[in-house]
Amino acid sequence: MSITDLLEKVSSTDFDRRKFFKRAGTAGLGIAATTMLGGAIQKLSATTTLTDADIINFALNLEYLEAEFYSVATYGATLEHRGIIPSSAVSGPTTGGKMVNFSGSKIAYLASALRVDEQEHVLFLRKALGSSAVKKPAINLDALGFGFGNMAEFLKLSRIFEDVGVSAYLGAAPLIQSKTYLDAAARILATEAQHAGAIRIEVITWGVANVKVDAKDVPPTQQNPFDVDSNALSIPRSTSEVLNIVYHGGAHSGGFYPDGMNGTIK
Repeated sequence: MSITDLLEKVSSTDFDRRKFFKRAGTAGLGIAATTMLGGAIQKLSATTTLTDADIINFALNLEYLEAEFYSVATYGATLEHRGIIPSSAVSGPTTGGKMVNFSGSKIAYLASALRVDEQEHVLFLRKALGSSAVKKPAINLDALGFGFGNMAEFLKLSRIFEDVGVSAYLGAAPLIQSKTYLDAAARILATEAQHAGAIRIEVITWGVANVKVDAKDVPPTQQNPFDVDSNALSIPRSTSEVLNIVYHGGAHSGGFYPDGMNGTIK
């Protein structure tokens, strides 16, 4: 179904379209017509057809980033160097970061579990996508200048990755047509939510300083331990909002993805 078809479908219903978009967590496309995908894809024309594979590949780009972060932080080596993914699955290097000194810390077990889960997410999505899976793009783990200096920095960056990851899956899930892909995304979303909850509690426990990444962000505090809105609902982000964070404000690339993501949504 094209974006135009979706617009006509939504326009023909009896409910208030503005409220629908607000509840769905979507935003306008700028020069493109406001549609059911509003704000979810940057600068795609009104005739562009977005496939489920495009959406899942967007998620795969994010999983590459998370997996590389935890791999380097716990092993000091990338997915490729550890043999988790072959060189044929890589289009750019992963740079920056280093092994974090978890000696004597109480979260080493958590860091290891996160590494295993995120690398499994990469393998799971690559298998689900088959030949349609995008390659790992170039990744700069030092984009924000912290994350590897000590346990606090690790928790600080982990919190950002996990909360943004949850919001990205929440924003994308309503767009997925295939039940198979939706099941895969939902199961990963549930896992990422567990990750986010665990990390947020550790951030509060250890008094780690927070960084607010955008207006939707709810950094963890004793007053706001969970990443929810005033209705106690988890907060979705459109892909354009996610890209603004991981590109560190760049229009098409930058931040953690110096050459941009791979795939249609970038």
